[in-house]
Amino acid sequence: MGDGRWWRVLGAALVPVAVAGLAGCSGTGGKSSGITSASAAAASAGFSAAQLRGALLTRVNGAVAVSPVSIGKYASLSDESTGRLAMRAARVSPSACALAAAAGFGSTILGQAPAAAVTFRLAGNVVSEVLIASSAESASAVLAGRVPAGCAEYQGKVAGRTVKFGLTGKAVTGIGQQARVLNIRTGGAAPASQWSLVYRGAGFVGTVTVIGPNASEVAVRELARQAYAFAAKSLA
Repeated sequence: MGDGRWWRVLGAALVPVAVAGLAGCSGTGGKSSGITSASAAAASAGFSAAQLRGALLTRVNGAVAVSPVSIGKYASLSDESTGRLAMRAARVSPSACALAAAAGFGSTILGQAPAAAVTFRLAGNVVSEVLIASSAESASAVLAGRVPAGCAEYQGKVAGRTVKFGLTGKAVTGIGQQARVLNIRTGGAAPASQWSLVYRGAGFVGTVTVIGPNASEVAVRELARQAYAFAAKSLA
């Protein structure tokens, strides 16, 4: 395991992960639960983006990151590095489902907080992790998010084609102080699945996302357990 920063998923190939956290489930219909980005940043625990960078995993199944770690305010990080890219190509109805699937879980609440993100690619899959400085109050608001009503099944237009989607989320235990997992399913000739998990630690929020043929709740939960364990140790 080397320096302990490696992700391994039950000995199987990793699914593409784009860490955006539970994409867009903050509040109902994309609302920010009453906490602004500015207030959340001001109330953060004080971790800098550089400190968060040092708490990210450096290898996934032996693969190194595809590009240097991104650091800065969470809202300023690229869509690809945080997983917000996943649904950008789709024109979705209801629109609240597009926000929930693509905006990045907690991106409104924690938008101005220091953050660090890393992305890996393995055999056509993508794996990403994000760490964001957060106060207990703002972390609780992020984890209080729910999938908007009517998004369990919805549809959108991708390159002129109608594609069916599904979006579900639930609370999970055993990872950090609190955690939620989100699944985005895409139908059609080449069905795909994205699993994302967001958790809260002491002074930070972490997100892990897995997208692709190997994506599963088991895989994203195992990744998140290892990511949280290393981040909590590094930031203690």
